[in-house]
Amino acid sequence: MKLFVVLFLFSLGAFAQEPSTYFKIFDSKVYSLKTKGVKDFVVDLENTRLTKQVSDQQSFGKIEELKFRVYWTAEPERISIEVLGLPEGFIEFKEELKMGIFPLIENLIPPSFAQKFNGYKFAPGAKPKEYLAQDLTGLASIPSFTFKFDEQDKLIEVIGHKPVSSIMVKPTYEKMGFSDGKWVLREQVTTSTENGQTVNVSKELDYDKSQGIGVLAEITVNTQFIPQGKDSKVVKTSESVTFKNYKINEGEALRYFLGESKASESMKSKK
Repeated sequence: MKLFVVLFLFSLGAFAQEPSTYFKIFDSKVYSLKTKGVKDFVVDLENTRLTKQVSDQQSFGKIEELKFRVYWTAEPERISIEVLGLPEGFIEFKEELKMGIFPLIENLIPPSFAQKFNGYKFAPGAKPKEYLAQDLTGLASIPSFTFKFDEQDKLIEVIGHKPVSSIMVKPTYEKMGFSDGKWVLREQVTTSTENGQTVNVSKELDYDKSQGIGVLAEITVNTQFIPQGKDSKVVKTSESVTFKNYKINEGEALRYFLGESKASESMKSKK
């Protein structure tokens, strides 16, 4: 009987440390629109600094308002971005703009560990509450990561390991009135070093309510470029992106994707 109890307790301990299970538990504790029953939403992202930069290029005429419209559905999970405020065409430039804004869009619907680190193999680290991820494809820009959690199983540090550089991410989570006891990402500080240059990026997230649901209202990004050498000057930038005009569970995103499908079928039939 004693042997059975020891083996049973050992199996429970091993199960508790199994990385993929541990990450799923963490994911379940983080606030997301998915956990609030959101199946469909549309939101506009506005960045006044980016609007001015594009307008100053004078390649598109005067730009009154440049914004990104994001469409998302849960079943099936789809996301699409439209660039509004620019003339027709300029496809490549619009795709570049989308790529630049996408890291912020991830904060709307945070991907799970399994989604974000698809292609990595997980293993327990050398210390308690520490886990490792190793790229199995040989294609990832960051071959391996170390994840550190606190005693509440809250993620506190992510370290990306590269042959000649490093990246460290420190997220800060808080529980808020709308989050039903779940953790809400409030700040994320990223420090990366490469070829003697250090880049510090601080991302602050503010929230509001739309249709009674807690939603992102604004993300402010402060960046410091610290070059090598004592006489080199530190360059600082700051910009904010606002999230406006939410339409939640009104079916507008679904209608958008259905419209895309019908347009695609129409094009095929013409061919």
